[in-house]
Amino acid sequence: MSIKVSCDSCGKELKVRDEAAGKRVKCPDCGSVVQIPEPDDVLDAETADDNPFAGDDVSSEGAESNRQPCPACGEMIVKTAAKCRYCDEIFDPALKKKAKGRRSSGASNDGDEMSTGDWVVAIVCSGIGCIAGIVWMIQGKPKGTKMFLVSFGMQIFWGLVRLAIELSNNPQQFQ
Repeated sequence: MSIKVSCDSCGKELKVRDEAAGKRVKCPDCGSVVQIPEPDDVLDAETADDNPFAGDDVSSEGAESNRQPCPACGEMIVKTAAKCRYCDEIFDPALKKKAKGRRSSGASNDGDEMSTGDWVVAIVCSGIGCIAGIVWMIQGKPKGTKMFLVSFGMQIFWGLVRLAIELSNNPQQFQ
């Protein structure tokens, strides 16, 4: 099934797929932006005339009235949404509890455990690892603290190794 919409600027009738509902598309003729209505805003095909928006004022106000900004990211989402499709923030208490239980039961998430690559960066490139750890801590990922501490410890370790090498090569320099 497709959604039929008329361009406000040039009047051309556009047919778009259902997946485009709620999004904005460019008119191929004039290039102006056309708001595609949500499926519940679209009139039934049998009862609609050729241009369902001709006499009706089904503008963006009707589509915007059932939307609200997401508290986490600010994107416009449906008021009855259980989860934000942009930032994956969960609003439904039952779903939130279920997701929290899944996380604590051992299902690995991107921000939970350090991967092999993370360990290599923390040990070999400890300066970059410290920066990555700080960024992850700011983002709230649990592995950020571990990355920072391991990288910082390796910075100290590599500094001591360097000092020992310099002392063994030139002992008079530090006397």
